[in-house]
Amino acid sequence: MARIDLHNFFKFYDERNPNHIKAVQWLEDNLPVKFLEDNVDWAEIYRGKKSSAGSAPAAPAASAAPSGDVPMMGIKLIKEFEGCHLSAYPDPLTGGLPITIGWGSTRDKNGKPFQMGDKITQAEADELLISQCKNQFIPALTKIPHWNEMSDGKRGALLSFAYNLGAGFYGGDNFNTITKRLKNKEWDLVPDALYLYRNPGSNVEAGLARRRKAEGEAWKKG
Repeated sequence: MARIDLHNFFKFYDERNPNHIKAVQWLEDNLPVKFLEDNVDWAEIYRGKKSSAGSAPAAPAASAAPSGDVPMMGIKLIKEFEGCHLSAYPDPLTGGLPITIGWGSTRDKNGKPFQMGDKITQAEADELLISQCKNQFIPALTKIPHWNEMSDGKRGALLSFAYNLGAGFYGGDNFNTITKRLKNKEWDLVPDALYLYRNPGSNVEAGLARRRKAEGEAWKKG
């Protein structure tokens, strides 16, 4: 496989070129986690280029990214633990609506509900995931105290948590512990707080425990 030099990767990036967009999506899906952390040297170079050129895509290392950007660590965690279906299927809980597709999307990019029989490509599923996170989850998450001070890893952990348990978890009746930790900026205690929300004793506990641990690790590394 050809060597990818991330120091120069964005030099010729064109956000209007669909092949370039696919290349960035491939990187998001396949880069080892260590290359998505904000202290890697290529990210520092990237951020310098972005500030001067203003035309690059959102950086995976997002400690300096605008608060409304979608944290790429969160997308990576969501893809790791959520299934992707390219054909529409009924909601598992209701057996009917809302009809779902991709990484859990219920509407297309124009806001139209999906119907049984609909199919999408993998690229479309990935684009819908980004759009859904940006429009449905990030606005709620940015209201969490100290969000602007958080790195990509910390924001990503909360995005994954919210995607699993609801965009408005902060301040919710069943989320007192994580709300308290975030409100008081008790950041060292956040991983343990995340781990509480794994439905102990249920048949989904093992899977949720793995997800909460991964979110906790992303939080600590960020």
